[in-house]
Amino acid sequence: MEIHHHPEPGKKNFKEYFLEFLMIFLAVTLGFFAENLREHFAQNSSTKEYLEACRDELLQQQQLFDRYKGVYQRQIVACDSIKSIFFSKQENSKIDVVKRFLVPSVTQTEIPFNTSSYDQMVSAGALRFIGNIDLRDSLATYKGQIEILKNFNARFLQTLFEYMNSVARLIDFHDLVAADTSISYDQARHNPQMQDFDPLTNDQRREIVFFFETHIAQGQSNLKLIRKLEISNKRLLEMVNDQIDN
Repeated sequence: MEIHHHPEPGKKNFKEYFLEFLMIFLAVTLGFFAENLREHFAQNSSTKEYLEACRDELLQQQQLFDRYKGVYQRQIVACDSIKSIFFSKQENSKIDVVKRFLVPSVTQTEIPFNTSSYDQMVSAGALRFIGNIDLRDSLATYKGQIEILKNFNARFLQTLFEYMNSVARLIDFHDLVAADTSISYDQARHNPQMQDFDPLTNDQRREIVFFFETHIAQGQSNLKLIRKLEISNKRLLEMVNDQIDN
C-alpha cells in the first residue's frame, strides 16, 4: 500500500523560497538601476543647463571685451596727451586740451564681469559631472583670469586714492565732476572749468607726469589682461559648445 506524503499546509519548499528571493532581488536590483539611470539623466540635464548658461555668459563677455578695450585705449591716449603737455611745460598754453582730456584720463572703470553660472556650478557640485577634465580646468583658469583683472584694478584704485591728495594740490579739480544732473550720467563729455596753473617746480612737474604715466601703465596692463581673456574665452566657448552638443 503506497503512502503519499503531502506538503503540510503553509509550508514552502526550497524552490519556492529561492524563487521568492530571486524575484525580490531582481526587483530591488532593477529599482536600483532605474534610480541610478534617472539620476544620471537628471544630472546630465542639469549640467547641460549650467553649461548653456555659461555659454551665454561667455558670449556676453565678448561684447564687454570690445567695449572696455575702447575705454582703456581712450584713457591711454588722454593720459599720454596730458603727460606730454606737462612734460613740455605747456600746461597753460594748452589748458583747453587739458580740460578736454582730464575727465577720461582719471575716470576709473570696472568691467562688470558676470560669472554666476560658474559660481553656481561650483556651489552645486555640478563640475564633477563634467567628464572632460580639460574643460573643468579651463573653466577654473578662466575664472582665475577674471579675478586677477579685478584684483589688479582694486589694488591700483586703492594706491591711486592715496596718491591723489598730493596731485590735487597741483591740479585744479574743483569742477572735475559735473554738478549738472542732466549730463552727470555721461561724465566723459564734461569739460571742467580750470584756473591757470601756478608755476611748477621740477619735482611737482615730475609728480604730475608720473601720475598720468601710472594711469597709462594701468590701461596697458588692462588691455593685456583683456586680450588674454579674449583668447581663453574663444577656446572655452568652443569646448563648452562641444560638451553641450555631445
